[in-house]
Amino acid sequence: MGYDRRDQIIEDSLNNRVVKFSNQTAWRLTKKISEKPWEGTSPEEREEGQEGDDEWQPSEAHAVYECTQVYGPRLGTVAIMKIRIEVPYSLPPNDNAQDRAKESSGMRLNDWTVQEIETLKRLTTAECSSAPRLLGVQVDVQDQSVLYFPASDQRQSDVRWWMPGGYIVYILMTKLSAEPLDICSYWEEHRFAREDRDEIRTAFRKAYLWVQNSDSQPWCLRAGREVRRLGVLHFDARLENLMWDRSSKKW
Repeated sequence: MGYDRRDQIIEDSLNNRVVKFSNQTAWRLTKKISEKPWEGTSPEEREEGQEGDDEWQPSEAHAVYECTQVYGPRLGTVAIMKIRIEVPYSLPPNDNAQDRAKESSGMRLNDWTVQEIETLKRLTTAECSSAPRLLGVQVDVQDQSVLYFPASDQRQSDVRWWMPGGYIVYILMTKLSAEPLDICSYWEEHRFAREDRDEIRTAFRKAYLWVQNSDSQPWCLRAGREVRRLGVLHFDARLENLMWDRSSKKW
């Protein structure tokens, strides 16, 4: 069927939602920043056994929100929340929730979701200065409590991505003061002089070499030696994922 990166599955269905974490904090989703779909393994391929049990992947919708702490020790703190939701393979989704439930993975998370969480944990533990700090992870099953809307809210009848028994993962992290660096403006002399571009390249090389250890496998640390490079490889290497902080001159 083929997902289009422009497909909007979640749309505004989670706007203004309050998400509770097990660390006794709650955060309100205040601003949606982006959304994209991720196409997994088709139900037909799963039934025919074309991919092994450890190889097939659930389809997901990925959304990024700005959020504010509304319960906890630091009320008003602004952070970033990435939400990964298991969704039906077919778009537009089947109108029947029970039919959608048949595609559920049974809370088996997509491998890329697991790897993103583990990578953020590693970067946070190592106090990597070029990555956001992980503040919390919450994994819930999609049920009526997760998707509750007030009776007056029109969205209650519009959530067609809901997959009973599927998962929804909330990944909470610090908000960076940096912004994506636009490739066009980077080469505009009135925005960045040659010395500025050299400074940006030097800072990027320093950050990249600190994080990546080319001698290791992805997600694995080299045993028997002090770890200074974390063995993390980036498999979503798009310019929008690179953030430049002009004030601190850091990536």
